[in-house]
Formats: sequence, structure tokens, C-alpha cells
Amino acid sequence: MSVDPALSSLAKPIESRQPWPRPACPSCQIGYIGFSAPAEDEGHDSASAHSHIAFEPEWISGTFVVRGQCENPDCQQAVHGTGDYRVDYSQKSIDGEFEYQGSSYSSYYTITHLHPPMLMMPIPKSAPDEVRDGVLRASRVLFADPGLASTALRATVERFLTAEGISATGSAGQFRNAHERIKEWRDADASRPQVADLLFAVKWLGNAGTHEDSDLTTIEVLDGARVLDEAFHRLFTGPDIDAHAQTINAAKGPSR
Repeated sequence: MSVDPALSSLAKPIESRQPWPRPACPSCQIGYIGFSAPAEDEGHDSASAHSHIAFEPEWISGTFVVRGQCENPDCQQAVHGTGDYRVDYSQKSIDGEFEYQGSSYSSYYTITHLHPPMLMMPIPKSAPDEVRDGVLRASRVLFADPGLASTALRATVERFLTAEGISATGSAGQFRNAHERIKEWRDADASRPQVADLLFAVKWLGNAGTHEDSDLTTIEVLDGARVLDEAFHRLFTGPDIDAHAQTINAAKGPSR
């Protein structure tokens, strides 16, 4: 399982009367989350503008809430979301939400928060708990603060390095930067340079997200998650599959 493509779709405005993306359930990771129609709450300034002589539907905006539920009957995990909406010309919906002066208009919903959070990337079973915690932290703010999410992804790399025995502090007690620690991990094994390049990429993305003027998007953070997912696939998933194959070979059939 790679990074869920439904997350990229959720990161874009969703037009009313169009089907919502169905991300994988964060609880059972078997079913998919189906969302109901959002409930809108128009902002006060927006509602007041309706009486303006120059009013246009594009002035309408507000917040919304939406409820989702896992379609797996053995799970049925509820998911609650919130975000902002605006009104603009219809694009995909032939019959928009309403018409004004002969033009068709739709609401466009932008998610800012989902709870429980959707995992931005799969977590290998054999990954250290520190890695699992790091991915969860990044996932919680994926839509609300992409810069913070990218910083949390970089911290996940540092958590991995700590679990690998690469110290976060120097001999004098000073903190070591992520770049230095990745280099130490890379140089300890001749098979690691390619994976280290992936870790460096996540580190650079995290650095960009840390800056005060960061303009990272959720889509760009998910690109970084794909890179980290590939690194963890090579480190954890591949060896897990190799070990499982060996047990099948030893049993000359299913390992029961």
C-alpha cells in the first residue's frame, strides 16, 4: 500500500454535487470512508452582503462540517471534518447548486481538518514505534498546516535515526542537525546511500516547511510522504517480505 491518492483529491476544493474522495479508513485500514453531504454555515459578512446592490454569488463564503463513516461493516469508524467553502461558477456539475442571472453556481469545499486523521502514508509493521508516532503527528496537521506537517515528517526521519542508534547530540551535548545524522547512518553501511538520498529529500522538504514564510502545499507534503514511504518500504517492507518468503520455502508450502 502506497500513499493514498484520495488524500491528494481531498487536498483540492471539492465541488458540490460531486462525489467525495474515499480515503482508506485510518482505523481498520481495510474499508474506505464514505462522506455525506456537507452542512454549510455561511459567514456573517457573507450573509450581510446579499443585500448589496452589486452582490454576486462569488461573494458567498463560510465554513462547513462533514461526516464520514467507514464502509466496512465490521468497523464503521466515524470521521468528522471541517473546513471553508466558497461559491463560484459550476465546473463539473451540469446542474449547479443554484442559478443566478442565467449562470450556474456551486459551492467549493476545502478541508482543513479531519478527525481521526487520515494516515498520510502506510506504516510498516516492523517500523519502530517512534516512526509510527511521527507519521501520526504529521497526519494530524496535513490539511491544517502543511508546513508543520512537513516538519513533522522530517522529525520522523530523525526519530528513525535515533531508533537506529544515531545520536541526536554530539560529545559536548550539542544538538546535531538531521543532515549530519543521515550522513553518519549512510556511511555505516555500503548498502544505504540510495535510501539515504530519500531521507535527505524529506529533510529538505521539512526545512522548507519550517521557514516562517513557508508556502508548502498539502500536495507537496504528500509528495514528500511518497518519498519517505519508498525509503521505509526498502528498509522494512522488503525485508519483511523476504523473511516471509523464507518461512514458506522452509515449510515447502504455507507457513501455518
